[in-house]
Amino acid sequence: MRADTRAEEAWARERRALAAVARGDAPADRYVHGGLVLNVYTGELYPAHVAIRGERVAYVGPRDDMVGPRTGVIDARGRTLVPGYIEPHAHPWNLVTPAALARHVLPLGTTAVVGDNLSCYQLCRAPGFARAMAALSRLPLRYYWMVRIEAQAQVPGEAAMFPLPALRRLLDAPEVVAVGETTRWPRVEAGEMSLLRRAALAALRGKRHEGHTAGAKPERLAAIAAAGVTSDHEPITADEARERMRQGIAVMLRQSSLRPDLAELVEPFAKSGSLGRLMLTTDGSTPAFIAEHGFVDNLLRVAMRQGIPPIEAYRMATLNPATYFGRDADLGGIAPGRYADINLLHDLEEPRPAAVIARGRLVAEGGALRVAVPEPDWARIFTPAATRFTRRWRLAPEDLALPSGPIPVIRLVSAVITTAEVRPMRADDLHLALVDRRGGWIATTAIAGLATDLDGLAATLSTDCEIVAAGRSRAAVARAVNRLLDRRGGVVVVDGDRIAFDLPLPVGGLMSRRPLPDVARAERELRALLVARGYPWHDPLFTLLFLTADFLPSVRMSSRGVWDVKRARVLRPSQPLAAGPR
Repeated sequence: MRADTRAEEAWARERRALAAVARGDAPADRYVHGGLVLNVYTGELYPAHVAIRGERVAYVGPRDDMVGPRTGVIDARGRTLVPGYIEPHAHPWNLVTPAALARHVLPLGTTAVVGDNLSCYQLCRAPGFARAMAALSRLPLRYYWMVRIEAQAQVPGEAAMFPLPALRRLLDAPEVVAVGETTRWPRVEAGEMSLLRRAALAALRGKRHEGHTAGAKPERLAAIAAAGVTSDHEPITADEARERMRQGIAVMLRQSSLRPDLAELVEPFAKSGSLGRLMLTTDGSTPAFIAEHGFVDNLLRVAMRQGIPPIEAYRMATLNPATYFGRDADLGGIAPGRYADINLLHDLEEPRPAAVIARGRLVAEGGALRVAVPEPDWARIFTPAATRFTRRWRLAPEDLALPSGPIPVIRLVSAVITTAEVRPMRADDLHLALVDRRGGWIATTAIAGLATDLDGLAATLSTDCEIVAAGRSRAAVARAVNRLLDRRGGVVVVDGDRIAFDLPLPVGGLMSRRPLPDVARAERELRALLVARGYPWHDPLFTLLFLTADFLPSVRMSSRGVWDVKRARVLRPSQPLAAGPR
């Protein structure tokens, strides 16, 4: 039997079984009894029971005759039932694995996440990401994906990294709902054909194109929308959000560790009531931010605090994203045929649930996870070849040497925005390097505004997945890099001859399998250590991550060398690295 025929047969059998339960001809697998249901379709709140067959809702209503001898009954008396929360734009490779993230956020009520695939794809390419996607599709939390069609850093062989045949296969997967986010929006606005051909893979399959239009002026948005971008999560003011909505671009309002803007963004919409195209996102929040504030439950809390009516707030975190991604027949509401992803709340004012049902099962209660969330076999995904730690080599202090004359010194003017100063290196500058994981090349310059008393730091967290290293002591920087090579990834800080901080990230050099709260404690320790050494900003992880991000002003590190973003030119070229045992 062909695969599509098997899928059709399975769909028909599932629907026949659901209808039998709804008619009262078969008992439910699980029965949620006695709750108050929030109907996001009508805005009503009323008493109803919910009958579940397999992973889907079969019936919602007053009847009480669907319990058989094997039916699991969930007592919902005194509880308000709302749909499971949907995170429409996440980066689930941020220090912890997607499975570790799922273990933490399921008890907080998030049952579906639309995740960016870039970190995994960039290292493992399409075959590795397809294996990761298949493994993660079996988790209690549902992962959907946006597939990148370009890099966000200057990387060698970028065109070959995103071939059309491989992207077509990924876009055919039902778990893939969009392409993007496309960070180089000027190329979209300009109508660059090579990029639009890849974007067409989503449009011709009825899938979305996620934008990233930070800094785009109102007069440029029309061309971006006309070129096919369907959403944006980058507005930092309510006016920017409104301008994008005027162009038909759906807007995701953000509250993240880097940009906690939601209170300011949502307030004007609370007054206007124009909420149908708005969604809420945590974007790429770090583990420490999630551990302290929560996940989508925190977005709901902030939105309601700013005057969004509770029913509208819950729609923004459930029905709106489901509808936007064309998945509202499956997600976003408590109704027959939808997935049985349901949060049981004490009341609507407090979005953190007392219990969580996902895939039709009770998965969390009282804030504790009740089911297993297995890790994928990461060794099959992040193979030695994929992680690029393929041969033993060592960085020497002399590899970091800089000339005595003028160089393009990168100055941080915020956690992630930079300017360039062409001058000799000063005593309070730090050496800065981007190093090929394989030891093939190195780009060097100096950086100001990062820290003043930092001997050496190295991390495998950059957007191009190479090694970022900085410090005032070349010997300490080299030691930090070499420690990372031994660890095959992570974050290391060196004081003199002493390792002051060491966070291993053994999964691809990007992630830890440890519980999110454990990694959050390490993240807070790193920030405190860097602040004590003169780091003046609020988010060091994103400082390290975005030092190679070529969509931000104005100067970045790259495999080509020091890169002038606006003028698209190299200010100081990278050099071959005489890698080898040392």
